Amino acid sequence: MKLTLNLASRRYVNEQALRLGYLIFSLLLVLLLLFQIRLLGLERQENESVRTEINTLQEQLKDKIPQRFDKAQIAAHQEQLGRAKALLLQDAFRWTALFDRLEILLPKNVSIVSFSPNYKDASLQISGAAKKLKDLQRLLDNLHGDNFKQVFLNQQSEGEVLDYAGNKQPAITFTIKLEGVFEE
Repeated sequence: MKLTLNLASRRYVNEQALRLGYLIFSLLLVLLLLFQIRLLGLERQENESVRTEINTLQEQLKDKIPQRFDKAQIAAHQEQLGRAKALLLQDAFRWTALFDRLEILLPKNVSIVSFSPNYKDASLQISGAAKKLKDLQRLLDNLHGDNFKQVFLNQQSEGEVLDYAGNKQPAITFTIKLEGVFEE
């Protein structure tokens, strides 16, 4: 096998096909350039229309909204936001779950008369009546056994309550404060 090559006798590159390839490639580049120029023109038109709309809106709203808020306005908005957050927290609490929990913890011969929630302290004050002292003690033990942070017996006194027939019966009235009720 002879490895020499005579370059003078024959050309190994098809110049006609190469020129045609260059021509097609050049035409594609020119078409791409024209397409990009057209897109640039459309984007400029869109940009101008958006700028004119912004300018007209700014002219319409010129003296209606302040450009900057002063400290008093910021404080007022923060106060309104704080009130809204507090209302949302109060609204999000599931009272039925708490009532179900207290119903399970409430022993026989004890009734709850009122609830007084304090959302800032996350506490709940319960007022009620128990038939005997041991019933009140059982309620306090049940509440301490549950997952409240603190259970305080604020007030306890002997009094009278009306039974289902309207007769006065001796009872122990009480007020209990539960802390950590509204924390989830």
